[in-house]
Amino acid sequence: MSWLRGMLVLVVVVSVALLIAPIAAAQVVVYPVADGTIADGFADSFDGDPDAWDWTFDMTSFEGSITLIFDNLDRRVVWEYDLSDVELTPPVSATLTFTIRGSTSVLGPDADVQIFSYPVDLAEDPADFSAEPAVLEGGVTVPPLQAPTVHTLNVSSVVGSALSTGTDAVAFRFQINPDTPDDFSQAFIDALDSAPATKPTLTIEEGSEPLVGDIDADGDVDLVDLDLFVSILLDGPPPEHPEYADRADLNGDTSIDGNDIQPFVNAILSPP
Repeated sequence: MSWLRGMLVLVVVVSVALLIAPIAAAQVVVYPVADGTIADGFADSFDGDPDAWDWTFDMTSFEGSITLIFDNLDRRVVWEYDLSDVELTPPVSATLTFTIRGSTSVLGPDADVQIFSYPVDLAEDPADFSAEPAVLEGGVTVPPLQAPTVHTLNVSSVVGSALSTGTDAVAFRFQINPDTPDDFSQAFIDALDSAPATKPTLTIEEGSEPLVGDIDADGDVDLVDLDLFVSILLDGPPPEHPEYADRADLNGDTSIDGNDIQPFVNAILSPP
């Protein structure tokens, strides 16, 4: 009977492996292939055009510094990801995970760090400093002296768009909110080229279809979706997110018009 027990154990192990394999294959972690810190006002006049950059993350110089000193200095950190090897079909769930700390050199106000997606070129290019169109994906508030803290940001929409349109790349820029009223704001991302996991990582998983009315596919139907729906209804989808058109066509008649208004109202008032 020992051979029978052995066979049963083998069958169970193989069955479990077959169940686990698809789950493992349905998640991909991507590290940036181009990244660095770009500064305006560091080596030349503060005029909106970058004049210094550091593409090496080795805990020296000004790399990883997200800084804004009004009329003096603006440092932004960029990260670009190649998705050409990602074999997942949208819709997907994508999360940007990053570790950020507060300033220790100057005890200024809380730093309002904004995270934008922008047109990607997979190159370490100073033009990434202000590349447009830039879409605000989210942000974090970082107090001075804050210890390194892990944050996550839902970037499913921009990643899904890149995969569905064949762009197969995404880029994110970390910068201080230019509208902040304070004179000095700073935060840091400490990263090492020798340790890719210290950089913001992009985790992509196979996802389910977005909720009805969830235009930005972030998992809920809220006022952000309301603004997007009204904008698409009046002006069409933004060129950087053509997939929004399908999500705004709530009644599925291939047109975005007044007939979609009531279904959207129902979705936002009575979420599942």
